[in-house]
Parts: sequence; structure tokens; C-alpha cells
Amino acid sequence: MPRGSIQLLVIVVFTFTLYFIWDFSQRVVTSVRLTQSEQAGELQVAHAQATQTALVEKKKQVQSDAYVESVVRGWHWGKDGETVVVSLITPAPTPVVSAPQPAPTPEAPWWQQILNFLFGS
Repeated sequence: MPRGSIQLLVIVVFTFTLYFIWDFSQRVVTSVRLTQSEQAGELQVAHAQATQTALVEKKKQVQSDAYVESVVRGWHWGKDGETVVVSLITPAPTPVVSAPQPAPTPEAPWWQQILNFLFGS
């Protein structure tokens, strides 16, 4: 085989090798991204299922007579024939306010005090 055809064959084999390495790396990256997306989706589904379970439990609780009774009692309502007694909290007495003290006369700045000392006021 002539030298030119061997060089051409080496170039073609090298090119195909680089292409297959690049293609394999792209498939690995795509596979990793899909796996991460799948895990994120599974987490969202688990969170949604937990939320749904909590809401179903809350719905059962809210539909119970005991819950309605506790809410109505909190609003100070009563059943027919009952007398509702609500105790009022007596407010604390207001404190006595003393007369305002007159503000002290402002002192002269330090340089004014020095001038007064040296030259008199």
C-alpha cells in the first residue's frame, strides 16, 4: 500500500474514533441529566402525595362534629337553650402623668467657655 493511502486510512480511523468518543460522552451527559430530571420529578410527586394526604386528613377533621363544636365555642356561640357567658378583662388603670420638667438651659460650647474665662462675660 502506498504511504498516502495508509495516511488517509489512519486519518479516517482517527476521525471515526473521535466522533464515537464525542458521541458516547454526549450520551452519558444526556443520561445523567435525564436521571436527575427523573429524581426531581419523583421528589415533586412524593411532595404532592404528602400534601394530598395531609389535606385529606384536614378535610376529615374539619367535617367532624367535634371540630365544628370547638370553632363555634371559640366564636362565643351557644346551642339553643344555652346561655353564653363571656368574661371581660378589666383594663389596667392608666398611669398618672406628672407635669413635664423644664428643659435645662443649654451649656455654651467649649470655645465660648474659654473666651468667657479669658475675657469675662
